[in-house]
This record gives sequence, structure tokens and C-alpha cells, in this order.
Amino acid sequence: LIVVMAVFLFIIGTALAIFISIVSHQRIILAQQELLRQASYAIEYMTKGLRMAGKDLGNTCLGSEPYCANSDCTGYNYALTRYDSSEQIYRGIKFINQSDNNACQEFFLDNSDPQNPILKEIKKYQQSEIDNPVPLTSTNLKINSIGFNIVGAEGDSLVQPRVTISLDIKAQGDENQPSTKVQTTVSQRDLNKLSMKIATDTGFLIDPHAGNIVIE
Repeated sequence: LIVVMAVFLFIIGTALAIFISIVSHQRIILAQQELLRQASYAIEYMTKGLRMAGKDLGNTCLGSEPYCANSDCTGYNYALTRYDSSEQIYRGIKFINQSDNNACQEFFLDNSDPQNPILKEIKKYQQSEIDNPVPLTSTNLKINSIGFNIVGAEGDSLVQPRVTISLDIKAQGDENQPSTKVQTTVSQRDLNKLSMKIATDTGFLIDPHAGNIVIE
């Protein structure tokens, strides 16, 4: 009888351990799926707007960001914002969205709460409007870092403007889960007219199409 009871308890213990393991793995998989869903939405939403950026000829949107030469962003397609001196990176990007009634749009990482940084956007149709940040990600997603890199932001650049976005994210509340790194590059949809003219005169042709998404 004792042997039977021991075998029975062993089988029950093994089955319980397997069940707990399956539930734990399922929770991790669901969290990873939610992470990728939110990250994909945020990346797609940002790239859709960034692709339609236009030159700020009147400097009505980009303003006097330190990123621009002499802090004058007149004629720029994009301007990096919210410089983080501790990590020496910009946590935001601002531009005019031609596909949305020339709205002045900014994407940035709000880390006012260090334990719960959130990706947000500000969109203004008039300069007089007050800033009204809107979250692009939920509190279930922890953004460890975000970075923006611009090539050809100046209006008279020979390079077709393009922006690279880098995200380091993980599911909130699970410190044992590894973070996921997402990077994408998007080019401005409209050809840089001045660049194309100079390129044609000098015998060069600029390919405006570029873009890839890499998930590690």
C-alpha cells in the first residue's frame, strides 16, 4: 500500500509540475504576443506619419530645436527633440505631417515616471493649440529605450531624408523575460526637389526608397 501511495503521489506531483510549467510558458507567450502587437502598431503608426513629412519652410512647427544648425530649423524636414544628456540620445522627433492637414506632429518617450516610460505623440493643427500628449503604448509595455536617427534632415541635403527608429522593449512586470529590440528605417515619400535637381546636374541619381524592420 505504501508503495502504491508513493507511486500515486509521484505521478500527481509530476502532472502538477507539468501543468504549472505549461501555464507559465503560456503566460510568457501571451505577454510576448501582446508586446509584439503593441510594438508593431507603434512602429507602423510612426513610420506612416514620418513618411509623409514635409519641409518646414516657415519654421512654424520645428521651432528652434538645438538639433538644427544654429537652432534654426527653417527648411528642415525633421528635427530631433528632448535630448537625454545622460544617455546622449534624442528621445523625440518632430515634423510636419502633410497627409494630416500639415499638422505639427511629435513622437517622444515620456519618462516622467522612470518605472513606467510611455511612448506618446503630440499633434497640433494651429500654433496656438496647447500640447496634449496622447499615449501610443499601454502601461503593459515597458520601453527601456528609444532612439531616433536622421539622415538628410536639411532641406538642401543631397541625401533623400530618412529616419531610423530603434526600440528596446519588454513586457511590464516580468524582469526575467529578455527584452526585444526593434529597428526600422523609413524614407520621406516626397522627393527632395532641391536634392534631385543638384543630383541631376551632377549626374547622380538618388533612390528615395529605403526601409527595413529588424526584430531581435
